[in-house]
Amino acid sequence: DRLRTTCTTCSCSLRTTRAMAADRPGPAPTARRLVAWVGSSGGGAATLGHAEPDVLRAALVRQLSRVGSGAALAAAAFIACAEPLDSAGPGSAAALWELGNGEALQCTLRGTLAEVNRRAHELDAAMAKRIRAGELAGIVSVSADSAHGGVNREVLAAAGETGIPVAGTGGTSLSIAAGELGCLLAGNSGGSVATTPQTKAIGVAAAFAGVWGECYSPSFSEGDGVAWHSVLDGCMPIFLAAACAATTAEKLQPVLRSKGLRPLAWHVSSLEVALRTQALPPAVGAIAAHQSSGLGELSVLGGAVVGALCQGSAFSALLFGRGYGWLAPRLLASCARHSVPATASSIAVTGGLGVLLGSAAHMAAPSIDLVTSAVRGLLTALLGGPCNRSTGDIAGGRSPPMWLSGAIAGVLINYGARVGWYHEVFLPLILLEMEQGSLSLVGTLDWLTLCIVGAGACASQLAFPRHLGGSSQTRSDGPLARRGLAFNLLYGDYIEACYPFLERDPYLNAAAYAASACSGALVACAGARSTAYLPAPLAVWLSDTPAKLAVAAGIAFGIPFAAGSLSNVLRWRRD
Repeated sequence: DRLRTTCTTCSCSLRTTRAMAADRPGPAPTARRLVAWVGSSGGGAATLGHAEPDVLRAALVRQLSRVGSGAALAAAAFIACAEPLDSAGPGSAAALWELGNGEALQCTLRGTLAEVNRRAHELDAAMAKRIRAGELAGIVSVSADSAHGGVNREVLAAAGETGIPVAGTGGTSLSIAAGELGCLLAGNSGGSVATTPQTKAIGVAAAFAGVWGECYSPSFSEGDGVAWHSVLDGCMPIFLAAACAATTAEKLQPVLRSKGLRPLAWHVSSLEVALRTQALPPAVGAIAAHQSSGLGELSVLGGAVVGALCQGSAFSALLFGRGYGWLAPRLLASCARHSVPATASSIAVTGGLGVLLGSAAHMAAPSIDLVTSAVRGLLTALLGGPCNRSTGDIAGGRSPPMWLSGAIAGVLINYGARVGWYHEVFLPLILLEMEQGSLSLVGTLDWLTLCIVGAGACASQLAFPRHLGGSSQTRSDGPLARRGLAFNLLYGDYIEACYPFLERDPYLNAAAYAASACSGALVACAGARSTAYLPAPLAVWLSDTPAKLAVAAGIAFGIPFAAGSLSNVLRWRRD
């Protein structure tokens, strides 16, 4: 029988199974209901995150707190086995997790499965007494052992006697609990295939809310407040790897053809196309969905499906991946409220919603690509060299000289990195240029005006320390300058190392801006494409104009090095 209950707090409706519960006394309503959690890592590997008990605990605590005036975990007995329990033996390595202070899990025993089971039987008896005493209002059962002699048999038997609801996953154990022990299975309790800790927790909370007649509003706060550009920041390694690998493949093809290795050259060409069109969108879609949904592996799978259908447009994957991340937990909660089994819910959210939004992204991708192509075209017109400037008109007006736009861009990047524009403006522009597997004009300026300029500033502090002798400031300057020089030249990173030197020396600071302007003007006239986050020799080799980029790097390094050295020498003479 199904009974629709209405929450008096917000008038939302919940549907729940109430069979067998009408004639059984349950625990008296309390302001904060207490729940026990029993189970194991499961018989197989059909679930995602099944061997991470603390992840499931955190998800349960979070969702249960949103049921009515708040429910809480009061006891736990979870067995994590190193092997699937379907094939594990008494000597298999296992661990027992119990609830410690508050709602935190503690591993209280590590040993063989037989040893852990003996301790679990003791917890089972103690927990059953608490149920019969009316202390607990529900049981979360996740792949529990409800068979005769099982380590969770007494708990589930007590739940059947008192009529408190049992919610969770694990088809075999729940069937025994309902059929032999008379347990009331609530909500969407059932099989565990393709479930995650987050989907389990939402299903459990919705199930208890329905039986208790409480309001439940799922918590999606993990994805709240995630800035859109943080998704791109997180995807930067794959953008960089795809662009570098595609550029390397492009450079290798003429060499292979000249050596008579045309079949190999053809395969390298195919790899280049795949890197430019196929590698990025699934990764961007997965990260966007994961960060904005908080559903763990489930959102990664769905976001990857969305990205794979975006026709090579990483920014389409970003937009629709975010949309998937917003819709997925709400669809999952709706499935839980309507008692859709957990496995079916996962299939609907991951496969159904992923394909549906992916189809929409497939249709929208050409339009979104027009926008991103226009931005790339504007950057090319401003910074891509004279051969890439067609009519000299930008947005209906006469464009500035190439050297001037490059100089302004170089100064802006150097200044913007100091005031917080890098992650919000410059890095997204770099990745937008890399969307099709190409290196970046803005990335070249990033490398020159931040990494190489910073390396020159640090080198000046090593060559001519600000204070002679063994002063404390000289000793502190040295390690920072060495680290900044090494990291900027070897890894294209840690631009902040030079900031203390720039702040205390106005001449060095002015030289940094001058170097940014000069090197920016030179590479803009050359149309050089490269990127930071690489060793300096590799960044030069990958460029389409390596000789001119090397000259620009020498200027970017030399001006702050000379200015910083001269400033420190003059300070010696004054002192």
